[in-house]
Amino acid sequence: MQNLISSSEMKTKLFFLSLLSILLFGCPYQGKVELCTYEDALKTDKNLEGIWVAFQEDGSRDELLIEKLNRSVLQVSHKTLDKNGRSKSAAQYRVYSTNLNGTILFNVENQDSTYLYLKYGWTGKNEFYIQTIEEEYMSKNFSPDSVTTEVLKSFLFDKVDKKEIYSEKIEFYRKDSPEFEKVRMFMKKSGF
Repeated sequence: MQNLISSSEMKTKLFFLSLLSILLFGCPYQGKVELCTYEDALKTDKNLEGIWVAFQEDGSRDELLIEKLNRSVLQVSHKTLDKNGRSKSAAQYRVYSTNLNGTILFNVENQDSTYLYLKYGWTGKNEFYIQTIEEEYMSKNFSPDSVTTEVLKSFLFDKVDKKEIYSEKIEFYRKDSPEFEKVRMFMKKSGF
């Protein structure tokens, strides 16, 4: 059976995707410690490998090229493209994960040796979402004398499944998949 999305549902979804992209790349919590090392990280999810796209309401999009570096580390190349497909920004990250109290969290290693922390989940065969741990939540609730991996993990351990710690979900679609084409066509018909 085919899953049909109404025009209003799709517009709402695209609005939230746009808003979420700003949240994801604008105000996530950045730390100076990782939640685990490369050696202790979980095995990568091979289904994440490939090119993924998050569409924005204004017609711009975020593209991720996810490649496996080794058994536990992914290389992520992130590009932001305007509505005409011109590159607005680009960055690269190393990403590796740990299981914290039953939730898989990614360390996203920036080039300046700081880390973002996020979780992901699958919403379909060719769709996944990400959510970052938010700066606002952490600044209000996390103020130790010194931040170490153990201190950060201990703080997050019983909060890792709480909704208020994360940004809204940003959904990514595997490029050229049926789901990607459906969203792309909807945006084109809607004038985005």
